Amino acid sequence: MACEDKEPCKLNAMEVFLPDVQRYPVPNVRIEKLIFQTESGDVNQKVSTDELNRLKEELNGISAKAFKESTTSFEVLIQFRLTPSSNVDFKMQTTGGEKEDGILTSFYNAVSKINRYQSIKDDVLVVFHYKITPTEMK
Repeated sequence: MACEDKEPCKLNAMEVFLPDVQRYPVPNVRIEKLIFQTESGDVNQKVSTDELNRLKEELNGISAKAFKESTTSFEVLIQFRLTPSSNVDFKMQTTGGEKEDGILTSFYNAVSKINRYQSIKDDVLVVFHYKITPTEMK
């Protein structure tokens, strides 16, 4: 069923536009995408923009600390499930390999401590896609 067939039309997923100045926690770490979505209804009514911004800032601090001295290129995808009443649930995928094990483990352990964010109602998935490149030596 097309969205036009529903009354009223609801937006179940949204990609957040980030200007370049907000895409780089540090010069070699870039947020490629920030998406939030829900299974049904209007996602804008299920999660606060302020809550998303706080989550983004906390994750930016963790990613900057973990990846600022990377010597390789890889990508990291983080998915948070926010609910109105329970702890944050998250999953992580990466293209990193053995060379990145140490920094990825450090990143994962820090992210696993994030637990104070909630949706207004229903489950909301928040996805961050990071691209990490080698730090330029000066």
